[in-house]
Amino acid sequence: MVTSNSSQAGVLQAFATGTSAWHVSLVVTAVVLAIFAFGSRDKYPDLPWLNPKEPTELTAAKRRAEFFAKPREILQEGSQKFKDKPYKLHTNNGPVLIIPPKYVTELKSDRRLDFQLQSNENAHSYLPGFEPFDGSVKMSQLVNRYLTKPLVSLTGPISLEATESLRDVFAEPKEWTQISPADIMRVVSRMSARIFMGKEHCNDPEWIEASSDYTMHAFQIIFKLAKWPGFLRRLINSLSPESVRLRQKLQRCRDVLRPHIEQRKMAIIEAKARGEELRYDDAITWFEEVIGPDIDPAISQITLSLVAIHTTSDLLTQTLFNLAKNPELLAPLRQEVIDVLSVDGLKKLAFQKLVLMDSCLKESQRLRPVFNAYFVRRALADVVLSDGFRIKKGTVVAMDGTRVLLDEDVYPEPHRYNPYRFIEMRKTPGGENKAHLVSATAEHFGFGHGIYACPGRFFAANELKIALAHILLKYDWKFAEGCEDLQPVAAGFHYAYNPKIKLLIKRRKEELDLDSLEF
Repeated sequence: MVTSNSSQAGVLQAFATGTSAWHVSLVVTAVVLAIFAFGSRDKYPDLPWLNPKEPTELTAAKRRAEFFAKPREILQEGSQKFKDKPYKLHTNNGPVLIIPPKYVTELKSDRRLDFQLQSNENAHSYLPGFEPFDGSVKMSQLVNRYLTKPLVSLTGPISLEATESLRDVFAEPKEWTQISPADIMRVVSRMSARIFMGKEHCNDPEWIEASSDYTMHAFQIIFKLAKWPGFLRRLINSLSPESVRLRQKLQRCRDVLRPHIEQRKMAIIEAKARGEELRYDDAITWFEEVIGPDIDPAISQITLSLVAIHTTSDLLTQTLFNLAKNPELLAPLRQEVIDVLSVDGLKKLAFQKLVLMDSCLKESQRLRPVFNAYFVRRALADVVLSDGFRIKKGTVVAMDGTRVLLDEDVYPEPHRYNPYRFIEMRKTPGGENKAHLVSATAEHFGFGHGIYACPGRFFAANELKIALAHILLKYDWKFAEGCEDLQPVAAGFHYAYNPKIKLLIKRRKEELDLDSLEF
């Protein structure tokens, strides 16, 4: 009888011989080709490709790389070529069915088109080291319960942290001093962390450094892994030195947070022994209450920062850039802040009255959103539309963001930054409910649309206005030399400000002491 050990030895011996190795490589090649053939079966043979493979190309690797490098040009070509017709597109995340905007109202609430499943796939959250990118946790429930409903009580602490973080990060220079987008993110991180981690730990430099280091490294690897076919990503992730370092950085986040968690647990035990109840009102507690006590606090904190801090700091940064290009807006914006907050204080309703600031933020988001495509979904079942078109199960769909946000019929002079655009829209019939920064509509998807619209947009809008009010009253700013004409960077479906841009800031005497206002 042949034992399992002798069978294994035989296999190993076969691999050791040149002839057998040749046979093995042939089999492996055949398997890979079969996987490519199976995975590339066209669900829509009657629909055109915008960027088809050449007959001599085995894979769409070249087309994927081209899309990653010039996504906006390619999407605009598709819009001009196919107009209101669906078409197929090779992207760095694989084949995607681009559907026209006319379908958005019909599909916005259809749960057969799943956002989270495809988002997790694109961010590789199923791979070790990428766990914080898993958005399938009960984020909407958490945000609504702890950030949106009690927003009235959060405004004051956020504003106080804005004062402290700006003093520490921007400082109070009397002469022009350079800052970078990273500095703006540090301010937003501390403002958010004041709520997420509490006053005692929001400025923990070790945690800020560890979590920021992990996040920056993770985004770099997400783009690199996206260039590989899906079936190879798990293998690449397990072997790549960069991915190994990513897992080490995530472990460091856990190590940094562990003493803080243990200290909290001990304080709760001691309070209970005294017959008292001690509850920390921060995101660590929130996640435990919504999801359960076994959740990894480091992962949950980074997850929250990904959905809250990075998008908020991105929009604040872009708005500061746009105001640097249009310095004539600074005076009316400052006057609006003074007129409104001097009367109403730092109350939630007061920030809703900052309509010019709201319009400036929304216009910044329109001209440079964080994504080049929106409504990215995966079909969990066949979906038949009203005109008979069938979206087949397993299809990844998306809508062209360049077409929607630059539509001349909706936005006259669409390429021009018009800070008053959404103030004027409020005056039009039906425009009042579409013109707010937090409005998630088919014409402006900065915060998504439909059932998957960003649940944290009300918190983000409030935080943005608090930060901008402080910066407007306390600083002058302009572009550093050579930075004004640097253009945003597009990479696949992502669209970001140019990280090379630097600003020069200088302290000014504020007309209104925000810290003295009632909240």
